[in-house]
Amino acid sequence: MAVAESALPDAAFAELEARRPVDRARHLPGYLYASEEVFAREKSRIFLKDWVCFARVEEVAEPGDYLTDRLMGEPFIVARDEAGALAAFANVCAHRGVEVATGAGNATGFSCPYHGWRYDLAGRLVGAPYMGEAEGFDPDRCRLRPLGLGVWAGWIFINFDPDPEPFARFIAEWDRTFAFLRLEDCRTADKYATEVDCNWKLVVENFVDYYHINTLHADTLGALKASAVELEVLKPGVLAGFYPHAPLNADGELLFGMMPWLAGRGEDFSGAGTLSPNMQMFLYGDNVQVSVAWPVAPARTRIELYSLFPEVFFGRGDFRAKIAAHAEMVAQIIEEDRDMVASLQRAMATRLFEPGRMCDMEGPVHHLINYNLDRIA
Repeated sequence: MAVAESALPDAAFAELEARRPVDRARHLPGYLYASEEVFAREKSRIFLKDWVCFARVEEVAEPGDYLTDRLMGEPFIVARDEAGALAAFANVCAHRGVEVATGAGNATGFSCPYHGWRYDLAGRLVGAPYMGEAEGFDPDRCRLRPLGLGVWAGWIFINFDPDPEPFARFIAEWDRTFAFLRLEDCRTADKYATEVDCNWKLVVENFVDYYHINTLHADTLGALKASAVELEVLKPGVLAGFYPHAPLNADGELLFGMMPWLAGRGEDFSGAGTLSPNMQMFLYGDNVQVSVAWPVAPARTRIELYSLFPEVFFGRGDFRAKIAAHAEMVAQIIEEDRDMVASLQRAMATRLFEPGRMCDMEGPVHHLINYNLDRIA
């Protein structure tokens, strides 16, 4: 059953102590992470309005390849047609709404398993049994509802809004800052997918929370040589920064040397970025880690963490062995975070939690908290 977002008073957002400057601010009260009403607002005002990072183009590389998924309950398909063009559309039959595809795979089209309506790889209706007798029925005006689709550096973004912000404008600042990474020339060496028992905002806040690294990640990230991290606000909800940090490997050394196009930047080259609402990047001299956060429920989030390396590295004889060790460390870091964000979420549902003061190291967290409040207020 749909939850009414109007049950939440707008005035409550303006009075929160998180609205103060970070040196006087407190964290948010628990209901903003646990409430069904807040989650409903975030669905309608953020995730069904904004460009959302979904997948890599290499996951739908060949004509006929397709992926299906749900965004906060809304089913959709991304497919590549015979000419190589990508399209996104609702996974909802134009007849009675049955899903016309499941999972992922390769197909020549999609067929509703209920009444046999058939669609091509662009979502156009190409067959509807016995509908020729329906007065005024025009198959050319009947199709799977199209969604917005944009591609940046090998990443697929989707948009559910009928009148979305132009993708070129949405991505412009991000592209100016990170195009030099040439992620379109990288491939996924490892993909770590899991679900965590917490609200999606706790995931994205955790990934810009540098205050916790030396404590929680003392034996992993915290053990690597690093400097203070400062992230610049490129525009509301979009953060970026560059800083010295040892490569993300147990020995603090590059696995395969620098990315060819980053040669000369120094082996401790590193940085990070957040593209709201759900994409975050962590870059090193030889690879880029990209986290995609996918809201499932108020207290449930799917995380997909991609490890991207230059395609030219994949032919090395030692590639798979080194990637296996690298993936093990990445998984360990995520598992360290898992217990903490789950504990945070449990606190959000207890009457005993009172929001504490922020540390000045939590500036990026403070920014994202206030950006997301602005979106739903």
